[in-house]
Amino acid sequence: MCKNYHIDGNKEMLAFGLMNIVGSCTSCYLTSGIFSRTAVNFNAGCKTVVSNIIMSLTVMITLLLLIPLFSNTPLVVLSSIIINAMLGLIKYEEAIHLWKVDKFDFAICVSSFVGVVFNSVEDGLIIADINGLDQLRCGVHGR
Repeated sequence: MCKNYHIDGNKEMLAFGLMNIVGSCTSCYLTSGIFSRTAVNFNAGCKTVVSNIIMSLTVMITLLLLIPLFSNTPLVVLSSIIINAMLGLIKYEEAIHLWKVDKFDFAICVSSFVGVVFNSVEDGLIIADINGLDQLRCGVHGR
């Protein structure tokens, strides 16, 4: 909850999935990176959806006019910008609470986080699914 505005990750992922399904049926390029855009909007203090329009116009102008200036920027610098924006979305208190309540769920949380950070979102989700199914299979409960 930020300034009386709740960011619903489920709605965002549903819109993201629907956008990719419709796009794949019409030969469009599949989209990615919604959470990094949410992090940038959150850190910038954006309050309305108009910020997405302004952001898209800014990206378009940057791509058209300023791309030669950014062509030699190392990927490490670009990655650090995204990571810095994403740090604002991590809720450390909830992870600590999860550690106190259920250690196995905490292990799933950390392993999926590491999978996303070091590989991709898909790998992080697969790791979380495998660990969750393993918990169901073995009947392991940290409570």
